[in-house]
Amino acid sequence: MRWVGLVRNVMLGRGGIDRAGLITAAEAAGATEVRSHLTTGNLTFDADERAIDEVVDDLEDRIAALIGRREPVAVRGQGWLQQLTSVDRFAGYDAETLELEVSFLRHDAPPIDPDRLGDPGRTALVEVLERELLTARPREGGRRPHANRLLEVACGQPATARGWATLVRLATG
Repeated sequence: MRWVGLVRNVMLGRGGIDRAGLITAAEAAGATEVRSHLTTGNLTFDADERAIDEVVDDLEDRIAALIGRREPVAVRGQGWLQQLTSVDRFAGYDAETLELEVSFLRHDAPPIDPDRLGDPGRTALVEVLERELLTARPREGGRRPHANRLLEVACGQPATARGWATLVRLATG
């Protein structure tokens, strides 16, 4: 099965990790046909669906060994991501003035309880999925909490976010 992996808080070329190191870590964790996309810890790879928990756990361990801290990897099936991005979920939101983002919990995190998300201020909650939060956040000004912050406070779990345009690109990668 083809997967998309989103590594939290990783910028390739900084903190002891580069593209080759990330790919090598994923391959050593059991992923195959690994590709790295952009510079923010985005991977696509193949792995058996029954082994994905072990692959992700091992990849997180290997990344921790490289950068000195443990960061979660949110994985989703590439087909799931293709389905998500096949609909313009941000229709009507101006990408020039708003950051259109999706925040992800790990694939095995408990589902989001929308009632626990708290006050989004000026950040629009576009859609709440099982382990994903879609938001449109003003690029400037106050009272515009980031989707990760809203999700982490509500769920007590680390989250990682990607811009909508990045996800559309990853869906085909």
